[in-house]
Amino acid sequence: MKEIISTNINLDRHFTMKDMLEIYQAAKQYKGNTIIYCNQKSVDASNMPKLVSFLLTQKANTSIKVIVEGVQARKHLAKIKETCANRVSAFKKADQPLMTETV
Repeated sequence: MKEIISTNINLDRHFTMKDMLEIYQAAKQYKGNTIIYCNQKSVDASNMPKLVSFLLTQKANTSIKVIVEGVQARKHLAKIKETCANRVSAFKKADQPLMTETV
């Protein structure tokens, strides 16, 4: 079943290139979409140049929203959360399905 879920992540520090590469690789391998949204701007996490420039422009103590669409979206979102774990002060409880769709 295809679903769309999201979560808000509060970042304490900037992303390292290693973190960005891990997010990119996870998004590229995932058979679905991974969108990162912040300050009325969004980026497809499977596009490396755009992802890097987007994350480099984010300030510390910023909240980003990660939106995942596809099959096993919760599992993929957990990978992204794990990558962000050392940049995070707290996860907001927002990883509820926005919409589910039977394929």
